[in-house]
Amino acid sequence: MRIFISVDMEGASGVFAEEQTTLGTEAYRQACRLLRADVDAAIEGCLAAGATAITVADGHEKGSNLSAEGLPPQARLASGTPTPHSMMHGIAEGYDAALMVGYHAMAGTAGAVLDHTYSYDVFRVRLDEYLEVGECGINAGLAGVYGVPVVFVSGDDKLAAEAAELLPGVECAVVKYGTMRTAARLLPPETTRAIIRDGVTRALRERRWPAPLDLAGKPLRVTFTRTAACDAASLLPGIQRVDGRTLDIPGGDYRTVFHMFLACTSLASQVRA
Repeated sequence: MRIFISVDMEGASGVFAEEQTTLGTEAYRQACRLLRADVDAAIEGCLAAGATAITVADGHEKGSNLSAEGLPPQARLASGTPTPHSMMHGIAEGYDAALMVGYHAMAGTAGAVLDHTYSYDVFRVRLDEYLEVGECGINAGLAGVYGVPVVFVSGDDKLAAEAAELLPGVECAVVKYGTMRTAARLLPPETTRAIIRDGVTRALRERRWPAPLDLAGKPLRVTFTRTAACDAASLLPGIQRVDGRTLDIPGGDYRTVFHMFLACTSLASQVRA
């Protein structure tokens, strides 16, 4: 069984403050240790369920938060940026299932810890008039291109609710309970490691998996926080400007849609005040 693990930091055990996710601070170094413990727990769960090959994609910021040192021989670490698949660095056909460790809720979610959607320039991403998605959904759609279901997520309680609505049947490990954007009720790391390990093992053994998320043909409507960000993103060929802060990425092959979304967020970030 081949497993793909996408890793972020804002949803890791013990993380609740911006400083913890900012490269170079002492708080960040502590957060890296907390994140590594969550990842190790997920890997332990994979191995207990019979996984023979595991790819871990370091998806936070520059992809330099984890070290390959100490990983079991069945695991490989995908690091660095930029990469064609961003937080899903290394996803491809042939994986049996995908896990999301340390994930967070979408931008604008009340009480969610460090909520955002790929970039603090992004206010909202919709697939249609009714379905709003965050990083969980955007990345699950890319896994779905390769026929890979997302079967497990870990993060705060708001992320768990978001994932359960989008991916019915997904196993959710709640490692903290959000109070405000930078405030949470934290569980002891020893407790959360057991929750993650056991949740991963249960998900992979029981195989009551959601279907791979199919977003083919669906356009993405992206609303930015500022008109200047949308101005920059709208320069990408093929983009349709909707209003001052909103643009549409036309539907089609979701890999292309995904890459266009990444290009939009990159362009928007160049005019950040």
